[in-house]
Amino acid sequence: MLGKLKEIFSSGPSSQPGGRRGRVNLQRRFSIVSETARGSMSRVYRAIDNQTGRTVCLKVQKREKNEAAAARTSTRETRPPEGEVASQLVHPHIVRTFEYGTSTQGEHYLAMEYIDGVSFQYIRETRSARTAQKVELLAQAAEGLAAVHAAGFIHHDINPRNFLVDRGQQVKLIDFGLSVPNTPAFCRPGNRTGTVQYMAPELLRREPIDERIDIFAFGVLAFELLTDRLPYDASNTTTMMLQRINMEPLDPAVVKPKLSEELCQILRQLTARRREQRWARLSTLPEALRSIPAKRQRV
Repeated sequence: MLGKLKEIFSSGPSSQPGGRRGRVNLQRRFSIVSETARGSMSRVYRAIDNQTGRTVCLKVQKREKNEAAAARTSTRETRPPEGEVASQLVHPHIVRTFEYGTSTQGEHYLAMEYIDGVSFQYIRETRSARTAQKVELLAQAAEGLAAVHAAGFIHHDINPRNFLVDRGQQVKLIDFGLSVPNTPAFCRPGNRTGTVQYMAPELLRREPIDERIDIFAFGVLAFELLTDRLPYDASNTTTMMLQRINMEPLDPAVVKPKLSEELCQILRQLTARRREQRWARLSTLPEALRSIPAKRQRV
């Protein structure tokens, strides 16, 4: 009886934003409006929180997939659940996590703010923004990712799908399913997780890592957004991986000659193959991007 009472009260409203809940019956707690995404690791829904009445983004992780990913990340340390990481990240350019916990079916779940917007990938594919607008979006994105690093985490899956732009033109970084603490236990050689097209050379080589893998991935994303192509020329994934390990990225000035030299130099540093030559800290990037005169971004 005591255990049942604890379960009932633990599933009530959390007193703090981003708080952890006890075991929650998701079918009772949330009314699903629509499925917005389905991936290998999770299912994502637009839902109504029946306790608060607000519309949320409900992410339900596939237990077996996440257990396998955690096993690949470290053999000595347990990767913290996504909710534990996300709840510590409070920033205007990071999606807000209202609560997280475990369902009565043993699945990890997160209830987050619902972002009515589009991804960087959509903006690139539809060519729905001019260069000056893209530069401002990248500056906001860098602020969000810099906050992740300042909190002591590596995102580990920076790609155009994980940055959303809402109707107010505000960028939100999402998806911390592969994020790990930036500590020796999680930076050991051997971990190769993320989206292949955006993986840093040292990650592909299974070398020790740090937050610079995110910086490289951000550089690839920025290069792609500003030039409409990736910074390497390959017809398949294997060739693409070998090129990143053995060859320098394409020069953005050659790929898109109309880009300003200031932007091209930033892209070169972000995508530097050798991490010691890479842009050092993302916290300095927003100012560098915004300092480029708008008249040089009219392409």
